[in-house]
Amino acid sequence: MSILLGLLDKTAALTPGTELLAARAYLTLVYKHKGKDTDLSDDIAPYFLSLSYTDNLSNSADDVTLTLEDRAALWSHEWMPDRGAQLDVTIQTLNWDTLIEGLKTLPLGAFEIDEIELSSLPSVVQIKGLSIIGTAQLRGVEHNRAWENVTLQKVCQDIADANGLQLFYDCDDEIKLERTEQNYQSDLEFLQKLCTDNGLALKVAADKLIVFDEYKYESADPVIIIRHPRMAAVPTQQETAGQEQPQPVLINKLESYLFKVKTRDVYKSCHLKYQKGKKDAVIEATFTAPDKKDSNGLTLEISDQADSIPEAERIAKKKLRDKNKEEITGSMTMRGNLNLVAGIVVQIEGFGQFDGKFIITKATHDLSDGYTTSIDIRRCLNGY
Repeated sequence: MSILLGLLDKTAALTPGTELLAARAYLTLVYKHKGKDTDLSDDIAPYFLSLSYTDNLSNSADDVTLTLEDRAALWSHEWMPDRGAQLDVTIQTLNWDTLIEGLKTLPLGAFEIDEIELSSLPSVVQIKGLSIIGTAQLRGVEHNRAWENVTLQKVCQDIADANGLQLFYDCDDEIKLERTEQNYQSDLEFLQKLCTDNGLALKVAADKLIVFDEYKYESADPVIIIRHPRMAAVPTQQETAGQEQPQPVLINKLESYLFKVKTRDVYKSCHLKYQKGKKDAVIEATFTAPDKKDSNGLTLEISDQADSIPEAERIAKKKLRDKNKEEITGSMTMRGNLNLVAGIVVQIEGFGQFDGKFIITKATHDLSDGYTTSIDIRRCLNGY
């Protein structure tokens, strides 16, 4: 049984037979330790204060924070969680958007308990968990080693195997490395830098090592339309065209929003020039952002190693993307929505110059007296 966290109208009395019609958000919590799963949902219900879950696109682990009332000092004594224990968390909604919607779920996955914080007054306990499970070696053990004449995928596979992780590698380009060195770095630190240098993103979740090309994700069609509230009655392009394909989810009720435009450190093009030795030929290439060809702008100069012009063009393209991807960003807070997760593309409408495709880089789901979702977004780059 789940914990009832909020009602659409908490003061309204429910008549018999109508309980299931009320909009509700629930939390299910399973405690995992030494191969045993224990459903703690009912046990912690009287003490529940809030839960916050953060879903990150890359370079940061997902995390969860559970806050509980602790006036009886249970959590510092017999209820103290065991080291290495995990929390498996699921958010559920019942008739959240319509009276006939039924039950929907968002499994957050398993989180290794990373930190327990007791405080007073008032007496509360915060239990914090990370999605990086059983990876103490990945994060905390430094190595000194090198690879030669190898692909980036092979390096990722070697490190995944060494840490007992499954590799999910989602990149169309075969990235070849003449030599790469891990100099007294943890595997996680080394891989993060290696992926960033080659224009890829890295995420570790549960027992998986995920390496992917953010451009592929940004190229996807929007699955959600977030519309300014004043445009609530305006039909979408799909609606006016009469298309029968599945419609994107429409969100037009926002509690707050913010957009930012970065005017410094934004470049029109990237120029790579590399010469391995004095007698070797110069490798040179320039990549220009497709949407900035007709405008004035700065050129990013780099001298990264490249063994061919196609390789130089690929590197220049990725370096320009890395510099420009944060040019237009935003954040929004709205009524809780299970559809909003990191990595999906949304269409922004009714915000003037900020309209267009954005990718969710972080989604935070907060449950307390009610249920809200906050997202960080960035404008999808066009063509690179």
